[in-house]
Amino acid sequence: MKRALVLFLFLAFPLAADDCAELTHLGALYELRALMMKTYTSSYDINRFVDRKVDDLREPLGDGDYRWVRWVRPSGDGPVDKEGHTVLAVHERETPDVFEATGTRVFSVRIAVPRKRSLLKDNKPIYVGDVTITADGEQKEHTIGRWMNPDTSQTFDLSGIARRVAVRIEAATSSRNRREALVEVQMLQALTEDDPANPNYGAIRSLKRIREEAGSTVVDAEIASLERHLFPAGESIPILTLIADLRRADQLIRSEKVEDQDKGNRLLKETFARLR
Repeated sequence: MKRALVLFLFLAFPLAADDCAELTHLGALYELRALMMKTYTSSYDINRFVDRKVDDLREPLGDGDYRWVRWVRPSGDGPVDKEGHTVLAVHERETPDVFEATGTRVFSVRIAVPRKRSLLKDNKPIYVGDVTITADGEQKEHTIGRWMNPDTSQTFDLSGIARRVAVRIEAATSSRNRREALVEVQMLQALTEDDPANPNYGAIRSLKRIREEAGSTVVDAEIASLERHLFPAGESIPILTLIADLRRADQLIRSEKVEDQDKGNRLLKETFARLR
């Protein structure tokens, strides 16, 4: 249905090639409007539609990546993927524990000894030896070679944002602290950012705005703005707002209160007046 509508608009109005993305944008908004016109549509349904549409407009490549998504380092705190290991080996008496962890879209690796190993239990010192970091197939060896107390860490920055990272560390603790010392490998991950070069960048931003504040007036406003640009001679009709007012008028008219009935009749007349 959406393709047929877009084809009709393309044939009926003389548009430049650059307007094709805007027609795709308008088609997505029309689909969303049709969904919101149904009485049983929930906010979950709207968010799911928007998420799927945004996903399509980013052009997924089938391997978790997108043609029009960039990965960037966060300016502040970003997502951290943590994996922990409770150390058993006793330093200088047993072979160190070998702990391995993996992550995706990583720009830094942090070896950390948390302040606590559980909600109620304090952590214990850990001796960390060699650290091997393999980022997108390129392996680098590091040596910490020291005791790390709770609430301390050491960070290794990567040369860029690695698609896949594997970390291998050697760790041990004292005999009295075995099974009571936790070490973590923390992967500092990049954030996704929509590429402004995407022809559908405007549509994605519009759909994101709608997701943040889904409502009839918001969708009507997005459609009106785009229709005025594409078809300056036409007049946009706020369909969702009109339907919402008609439903509200009907609800008031059905009330047992005379005051509500009067409000409903006035709203009904005002709504029909806007259609003339």
